[in-house]
Amino acid sequence: MLRACLVAAFILSAASIASAEAPMPPPPADAASVKAAMEDYFAGEKRGGYLLMGLGAGGLVSGVLLYRSSSLRAKGASYPLLTIGVLHLAAGIFVYVSSSGRIDKFGDQIDKDAPAFVREERKRMKGVSTQFTVLKIAEIALIAGGLTMAGVGWRTDRPRLAGAGLALALEMALTLGFDIWASRRAHDYRDELARLDVSASLDTQRHRPIVMIGHSGTF
Repeated sequence: MLRACLVAAFILSAASIASAEAPMPPPPADAASVKAAMEDYFAGEKRGGYLLMGLGAGGLVSGVLLYRSSSLRAKGASYPLLTIGVLHLAAGIFVYVSSSGRIDKFGDQIDKDAPAFVREERKRMKGVSTQFTVLKIAEIALIAGGLTMAGVGWRTDRPRLAGAGLALALEMALTLGFDIWASRRAHDYRDELARLDVSASLDTQRHRPIVMIGHSGTF
């Protein structure tokens, strides 16, 4: 009887110590915190939309003025300014409108199930980061191509080509700067989502101390 009591007491004591040492699981993702992170990111996206619209309007105005110039180099520069200006303006409008819609849509999803939203949004933002990487590589290639066009234009006395190359390189440099800023914001948002992702945090909590009790002989 004494031996059984001692064994039971030892087991209970060891289990209590193991339970005390086991890390507590993190609390569920707080809907208010998730919504604040989401709204902050898309508020920045809306500002980015305004910036793109400004770049587009500037490119269109500059393109029109240069096209009306008597300089062949200026006329050459007007073509990429007008073309990319239209693209920037359209992209800015799309980013602003879609970001406004996502704030309302994602807000409803967060209210229904914040942890599920965080998991899905992390997957989506991973794709967004990949898209930014591809865009930046393409923009660097276009900058190089524009500078090459400008160099060829000057060497071969083709002022339109030289002007077009310089304008293309300039527009792509501005676009690259914008995308670097936008990709950094996306990276920060992904970090915040990772912090809020309770399922990812639970992965580190799965291991628990194992108490093994061996006994040999008699008490």
